[in-house]
Amino acid sequence: MASFVTSSETTSFTGDLQKLFDTFKRDIVIYKEPKKVIENVNSSAFYGYGDSAQKTNITYVPVFETHQATVSYKDRQESEEMDGIGLMYFAGDVRIKTDENGKNYIKNGKTEKIVIDGKDFNILTAESIKYFLGLRFYVFHLEHTK
Repeated sequence: MASFVTSSETTSFTGDLQKLFDTFKRDIVIYKEPKKVIENVNSSAFYGYGDSAQKTNITYVPVFETHQATVSYKDRQESEEMDGIGLMYFAGDVRIKTDENGKNYIKNGKTEKIVIDGKDFNILTAESIKYFLGLRFYVFHLEHTK
């Protein structure tokens, strides 16, 4: 199938877009549901059957990874009615654009929060794909937690 863009132009265009991402990307920390670790279980005693069982010692171990993304904050952070139709856009909207590794980590399991600039954010939307001549990035909208 014929194309308006040659393979060398495609390589050049996608390389430039990748350089743009690499220039403006920054670290974000993605926290998943913590792991529950149970220690000191007394298996010889059962609750309610004579012997008093020792209490288990439960600790939660944070699970997180650092990934790269471009971050865009909305200029206006307050909610406002849109065009008199009674709908409000969400306040504190932040948009991140990440590569496939970042998208896969966010989508795999429950994401508790994403930390950007020392602030906690929740994911508001599923990812949207930004596709350009074979190069893919994934966009998520986030909301600041209080």
